[in-house]
Amino acid sequence: MSGERKFFRRDRLTGLIAIGAVGALAVAAVVFGVGMASAKYHLADVGGWLTSSKKGEVVHVNGLSGKVDGKVTLSGTAGHKMKVVQQGGVVLIVDETTGVVSRVDPAHLNVVQGIAYRGAAGMQVVSGSGAAYALDQSKGSVQRLDPMTLATQGDPIGLTGPLGAAAIDAKATLWVPVPADGQAANVQSGRAGQPIGVGRAGDDLALTVAGGSAVVTDFTTAESLILGANGVQVKVKLPSVVSQLGKGRVYAPTSTDGQLVPLLAGKSLIVLNSGNGSLSSVALQLPNHELRTPQVLGQKVYIPDQSSGNLLVYDAATNRMDAQVPVTGKPGSLDVFVKDGLLWANNPNDPKAVVVDGSGAHKPVQKYTGAVPGGAENPIPKTGGGDDGGLPTPRLPVHPKLPKPPITPPKHKPDPPKVTPPNQPTNLRAAAQPDGSIKVDFQPGGGGAATGYRLVVPAGLTATPARISADGPDYTFTAKGGTCGQEYEFAVAAVYKNGDHQSEIQSEYTDPTLSCTQPDAPSGITGTGTAQGAKVSWQAPPNAKGVTYKVQMTGPKTFTKDNFSGTSLTIPSIWKNGSYTIKVTASNGAGGRSASADQTLTGPAQHYVGQHAGNPGDKSFLHKVPSDDGDKSNSITNYNDQSVTVDCQKIGGHYQHPTSKDPYYSGSLWDYIHYGGHQGYIIGYLINTPRQPDWQNYNGLPLWECAG
Repeated sequence: MSGERKFFRRDRLTGLIAIGAVGALAVAAVVFGVGMASAKYHLADVGGWLTSSKKGEVVHVNGLSGKVDGKVTLSGTAGHKMKVVQQGGVVLIVDETTGVVSRVDPAHLNVVQGIAYRGAAGMQVVSGSGAAYALDQSKGSVQRLDPMTLATQGDPIGLTGPLGAAAIDAKATLWVPVPADGQAANVQSGRAGQPIGVGRAGDDLALTVAGGSAVVTDFTTAESLILGANGVQVKVKLPSVVSQLGKGRVYAPTSTDGQLVPLLAGKSLIVLNSGNGSLSSVALQLPNHELRTPQVLGQKVYIPDQSSGNLLVYDAATNRMDAQVPVTGKPGSLDVFVKDGLLWANNPNDPKAVVVDGSGAHKPVQKYTGAVPGGAENPIPKTGGGDDGGLPTPRLPVHPKLPKPPITPPKHKPDPPKVTPPNQPTNLRAAAQPDGSIKVDFQPGGGGAATGYRLVVPAGLTATPARISADGPDYTFTAKGGTCGQEYEFAVAAVYKNGDHQSEIQSEYTDPTLSCTQPDAPSGITGTGTAQGAKVSWQAPPNAKGVTYKVQMTGPKTFTKDNFSGTSLTIPSIWKNGSYTIKVTASNGAGGRSASADQTLTGPAQHYVGQHAGNPGDKSFLHKVPSDDGDKSNSITNYNDQSVTVDCQKIGGHYQHPTSKDPYYSGSLWDYIHYGGHQGYIIGYLINTPRQPDWQNYNGLPLWECAG
């Protein structure tokens, strides 16, 4: 049995499978074999494969026209749950009911049945940036694969299962959430790197590779961590609603093409910009609908609404909810993904799907069309049965709208309105600002005429402007006076003239929002070796009010100090020469940002007098290494009571005086010295350092340990 077959056969292949465009059909041919039909077919270069579980077939759709241009029937799969894996010319169909994996040959619309993977669920295969891995998510095993042949390479890496959904970033690093350890593991070229601590053991973790960089979200603590080369670079505090929903109730995509990371937490859509760490949140108007994992195309977020069969559309650039995109127009599951700069939404059990382009324009798809290669009206040789007949389907309206909720008259006025009141303001978005203020955007709700709008603020906060006129044109308030780290909620009231008095229609409240953003990263990080230990310093970020720092040093010695308020620190525990990485994180109640610097630290030389050097003219030998190596070519004389420069000390080989058995004249501590134009290691008792008469341990400060 081949290496790849041995590995994959242990568990059923379920969950996410992503095979990159690696050798196109060569990959599938090696793993599954090749079966060719007699004719060749040309499918659109920009397109996607969609499943039709009800009919047991997959169809290929031209992404520019929305027309089906090919279909393939999979024998015996009608009614089964299927998943399509499509990258480049490789198209795999996973029958998640039976565990059978089949390959579609796009050039011949031919199906080759694969292997049935038996056993426990929990296998994931990911590929990208020239790397490929298979993960046994249940057992916690990570196996590197040859991206061309999928053969195993090297030994598997053991992690603590169960693992979260993994992904590969732009630098070919595999990132794997390890919830049991509260960490994000990383693997580069088949070798495990230093895991990055994300939260506590058992926290609910999810990974999103956004714009090529890894972002790990801890749903338990409501924090997103943007990872960089030296670990966590930015920590963003999310609204508390994220941690209140419970495991499995917050949805995040595994990857996005750009830097926006959308999170769906109940009725709250939270959008994190992983490029600058900014955060915004908007309350959706369909709290009782069954919404699923949002996807991003450009600046728009598309949210599958399985209760209506539509896509909710939020424009993050304008803070507007755009017209919904119809998919089926009726309840049912929706499979939504982004491919080739297009967004695809498909109900596997319905003849309808939709493709959306970057401008937001969409085209309906009729999957059961028969007059295409592989369809009932244009059949090709089949490897199995299946009904390919077309079903007539009524045309969808372009922009169907849900009915607006009834307007409830204000309860604080006993008399009924004498005019038609305005509707509630909509699309409230609250976003913290670097100066500690909160911007609240909204859109008028239509309906009757409003005379203006005011912001309903918590006690202690003030709003600017005090009132916005009905015609705007800028519908933005700024609230000030909050405490960093504390959450606030806002509403907007539409004011209108109701006969002889003023009345108001108040919106729903925003999601809880912090009143500050995480500070910028520190800059100008430096390190210096001093007689008191390593001294590190940095420059505070511009928005440093209320900021504390975490200092981490890694190298020959390590050190960590948190909740530090100054911008320099002397560390007495670090007194060994060598190369260090100094990482400083600036934090406040909204999160933090980190910066790192690599520094070579060397302790300052000290001066002590020589001793026990014998009679004038006697030689004391210096060595290249801290031991008696027998080399007598380098020596010094007549240095008793003379000042000797000591650079550093090192524990090395044990030395015993050749004629004296006195323990004072033995030891393993060597001094690296300069004297009379000579330099090298000399046994410690020949220099009058403070450590005498113990030559088995370092003096410590002010002397540093030599490198190596």
